[in-house]
Amino acid sequence: MDGVHDAERLKELQSLPLSRKIQITQTRIIEWYQHYNGNVCVSFSGGKDSTVLLHIARKIYPNIKAVFSNTGLEFAEIQRFVKSWDNVDIIVPQMRFDEVISTYGYPLIGKEVANNIFYARRIGGSPYKRNRLLGKKQGNDIDTDKKSMFDYSKWLPLARDIPAIIGSRCCDKMKKQPMHHYQSEHGVKMIDATLAEESLLRKQMWIRRGCNAFDGSNPKSSPMSFWTEQDVLSYIAKNNIKIASVYGDIVSIGDDGNAYPALDLCGHPQCNLKCTGCQRTGCVYCGFGAHHDKSKGKETRFQLLAKIEPRKYEYAIGGGQWVDNPYYDPAAPEYDGDWKNWNPKKIWTPSKKGLGMGKVFDMVNEIYGKDFIKYD
Repeated sequence: MDGVHDAERLKELQSLPLSRKIQITQTRIIEWYQHYNGNVCVSFSGGKDSTVLLHIARKIYPNIKAVFSNTGLEFAEIQRFVKSWDNVDIIVPQMRFDEVISTYGYPLIGKEVANNIFYARRIGGSPYKRNRLLGKKQGNDIDTDKKSMFDYSKWLPLARDIPAIIGSRCCDKMKKQPMHHYQSEHGVKMIDATLAEESLLRKQMWIRRGCNAFDGSNPKSSPMSFWTEQDVLSYIAKNNIKIASVYGDIVSIGDDGNAYPALDLCGHPQCNLKCTGCQRTGCVYCGFGAHHDKSKGKETRFQLLAKIEPRKYEYAIGGGQWVDNPYYDPAAPEYDGDWKNWNPKKIWTPSKKGLGMGKVFDMVNEIYGKDFIKYD
């Protein structure tokens, strides 16, 4: 463990100048490397965050290994970009994405919400997760008037009314499990580029473990976890690092709303760095956070996918089929206390022609309003 970890300490670290953040990250990488006698590797996704991490790590250890999980869910340009780097091992998952969705559900809203829906829905499912969706206070929340950060009552209609499995296991099956297998096979410990600001879950992970987690069944290093996206973009601009072309150029948005070359304003208090292309990459079929892609005048992730790789877009949105629900229980009551059981006979799943995500998004939009998830 590396020092005191709480929300206040994280905020202090996030407010540090980039030069100091680089020093701390270098120290964390060295600590990790030395602790495991060099038996470490960088988890390299081809995205801008992990590109910065690999650049920093190889300035210290030029021969450090990188590992890329080729899920088939990335932009083709990301795959080409990864292959342009030396000393990168490429691994593949054991399940196809359509198989993961059929078994573990469509990724919708966010990982925590989808996970709660998956386990709360099951007949006799988790009371704890059901209470979150019902908006009931529990644990420490009972003693405060403040609304719980885990109040997921907004998403209760998804759990009750969408005839499709919703879940959060896609990342585990497509990326984490292949990485765990690689670690076991090669006897190495991973260094990744996750940022605490990306989600509540990752913030909690940092508070629990810090940057370097040497203890536990799965030790892991996240030496950039206290960085912000602005730090990442600033590092790329200042060091003139090549990133995957799907990001476009990095520009500074000035007080006047106009875009300038990144270095013209980089480091200025009002600096707001943006990519002219994709803001984030990762899985091109991911529905997590898709409902937030509604900035005025901006294309959503699926609209960008349609432009950049139309065949992948058609596969994601098209296809789909109705099949028997493997969780259907003809003896189940309509209600389990105040929980309405999810028990449809038929559910929507991927087919050979496509993932059928367009149908799922339409069902979500019927509940939350037109273009809640904008994909066309």
